[in-house]
Amino acid sequence: MDRKEFLDILRGQFAGNMQEGKAAAHVRYYEDYIQSQVRGGRPEREVLEELGDPRLIAKTLIDTDDGSAQEDYGEYSSYGSSYGSKMDPPPQPEKKWKKVLDLSTWHGKAIVIVAAAVAIILLVLLIGAVLPFFIILAIILYFLSWLKKRNNQ
Repeated sequence: MDRKEFLDILRGQFAGNMQEGKAAAHVRYYEDYIQSQVRGGRPEREVLEELGDPRLIAKTLIDTDDGSAQEDYGEYSSYGSSYGSKMDPPPQPEKKWKKVLDLSTWHGKAIVIVAAAVAIILLVLLIGAVLPFFIILAIILYFLSWLKKRNNQ
């Protein structure tokens, strides 16, 4: 199988199963990756063997597609030759939500801890502001019920 056949199979598998923009971005990604590896001195056949079956790649990408509105895939259009190692897999696009809060990093965990601390402090302040009001209200109601009992006797 050559590059053209690989990309044609990939396009065919995406047809009708994924938004056109996303499908085109994925095809462009693999085309750029193959070209960058070949420019880096690797034989095309070896790169294609490393990637595997384009049907399986397409099925995986279709199955993991969240169906949301098309994002900006322009950033995936060119990869240069920075992925030169034979063992490096092609980079995969990240989900945007993952960039916002990654709990596997120290700063992601720190954000969660700070948010929890702020929530606890706000809760304590709210209770501290409302509790005296309820204590005074309870004392007044107790006094009124005591007066009512005393007048009824």
